[in-house]
Amino acid sequence: MSAVDLLREHGRELSDATGVSVEIVPESGTNRVFVLLSNVGLPLGAFIVDRSNALFITDQMYPLSAMDMFWTEVGVLRADGSVPQGAESVEQYLGRPWRRFSWHRNGIWNPKGNPLLDHFAFMEARLAKEARP
Repeated sequence: MSAVDLLREHGRELSDATGVSVEIVPESGTNRVFVLLSNVGLPLGAFIVDRSNALFITDQMYPLSAMDMFWTEVGVLRADGSVPQGAESVEQYLGRPWRRFSWHRNGIWNPKGNPLLDHFAFMEARLAKEARP
């Protein structure tokens, strides 16, 4: 099974588990594959918006290549309007700007099971830290 096919399967599982729409977008002419997550709920009160699209980036070696970081819409700012630590960079992907959350995994990447669902859980846990005082 190709990386894109496996990502699509894992994306369906993630969507079934979370209700988030998942689109897999291979980048033409490169090894990169984008995972576009639509309408992701953010921790209440932590940010100035309640929902955002999110982006993961992997490659044709998925699930062996570890995912790192994640991206959201540029308008994802703390409730006080400040930029979250490690999210100062804005990058262009899929024809639009994305806020890069340079928040890295402290654990080991496990290519077994559904690493896409695991990376989603990593993102949710890290965003939830913003909600804590």
